[in-house]
Amino acid sequence: MPTPIHNLDDVVAYLNRHTDYEKQLGGRTRDTFDLERMHEILNLLLRPETAYTCAHVAGTKGKGSTATFLAAMLQSQGLKTGLFTSPHLQRLTQRIEINGAEITEREMVEAFLQVVAVIEDKLAGAPDVTFFELLTVTAMVAFARAGVQIAVFEVGLGGRLDSTNVISPQVCVITEIGLDHTQQLGSTIREIAAEKAGIIKPGIPVVCGASDPEAVRTIHRVARDQEAPVLQFGREYSVRGVNRTGLELEFTADVQGQRYEKVRLRHPARYMADNAAHALCALEVLASVPDLLPEGTLHRDLALDALWRVSLPGKFEIFAAKPSVVIDSAHNELSLKAALATARAIASGPVVCVVGLAKDKDEEACMKRVAEVADGAVFTTYYSPRQGRPEDLLRTYTKFGGKAGSLQEHPEAALEVAIEQAGQDGLVLVTGSTYLAGILRQAAQEYSATGN
Repeated sequence: MPTPIHNLDDVVAYLNRHTDYEKQLGGRTRDTFDLERMHEILNLLLRPETAYTCAHVAGTKGKGSTATFLAAMLQSQGLKTGLFTSPHLQRLTQRIEINGAEITEREMVEAFLQVVAVIEDKLAGAPDVTFFELLTVTAMVAFARAGVQIAVFEVGLGGRLDSTNVISPQVCVITEIGLDHTQQLGSTIREIAAEKAGIIKPGIPVVCGASDPEAVRTIHRVARDQEAPVLQFGREYSVRGVNRTGLELEFTADVQGQRYEKVRLRHPARYMADNAAHALCALEVLASVPDLLPEGTLHRDLALDALWRVSLPGKFEIFAAKPSVVIDSAHNELSLKAALATARAIASGPVVCVVGLAKDKDEEACMKRVAEVADGAVFTTYYSPRQGRPEDLLRTYTKFGGKAGSLQEHPEAALEVAIEQAGQDGLVLVTGSTYLAGILRQAAQEYSATGN
């Protein structure tokens, strides 16, 4: 008898009966996982992901914002555009967007039902299919049902064995590479870069935003083996003249001989200029795909306007008040370093952090970064089996000379303490976990609305 699925709660209940590696430590490794099940399900669904052009984005840092920038610019060209990202901040439907709007609950349920029907009818329920695989296929089906013309897929974990790596993209983007998910991807930059480079396809252009020399060498080697041309950041495309005015950026991007002047972003973080450049480079590649653009030509002015209008929930998202609260989903050393630097650059008073961190992160490296910048830190939980112990984080933070550290069991209480500690001229940075960011985003919205 088919599983009854009538609403989003039913979808979540079904997903929760399947392995969720986003909430587990270990389990999925380079030696114990493959994409055979994904291909089997997609074959039964008559390969929905082939109904539209695809772009693929991987990386340790910046892949989500790069994917979002690219999707927005593609939409500006008159293309019906899909975007698949992970994890979500507050609602499952946030992972799947069509033309910049998250899909409705009804659209999600209908696409999910199509996937479940095949799994239960043809694959005996496929008990080994994972939470993320189910969502990836659901996104692919939802895009096909909606008639999107192009879809941008953000890699969930790694690249080579990620569930999204069954598409045939017209461009592959690899953003900055750092040490993260080492249990699954390897303990060195070379190993991690090789996993990310697993999205590279024969002959398909690669936009390489990595800067670490070992990562760059590894990506270029894989691309050479696949006879895939590489567009390297700092060589084929670059940014210059980055200026921050208040909470906004303006810069010039040179992309394959094309100059984009006065590129503006509603975001204060310097690294977002790089991410926008990766997306611009990918856009230029896609503009050369035959018959993709509705008018046959790239309207760069519309692309720049789309960049200006992009909002990035949970990515150094500022809620104005006194003090301001920033919700940030940084969850590895590379991202934390960038978020903390931005916080210090824009704060006129103390920077106080609310921090949660997963057990599988480099606790020493991450807490050292927080200790170097923060004027105070409140460590808390975020209701996940992967979360690290706040007491351990506080101990490590203090070891590195961290100031005014404290513990609060509940995230909302931690935010209240941090707000009081920062004072009216300060800034509160919620960081270390996408899940913590999601939990406290609503509280930050409500706090900002009071005008404190």
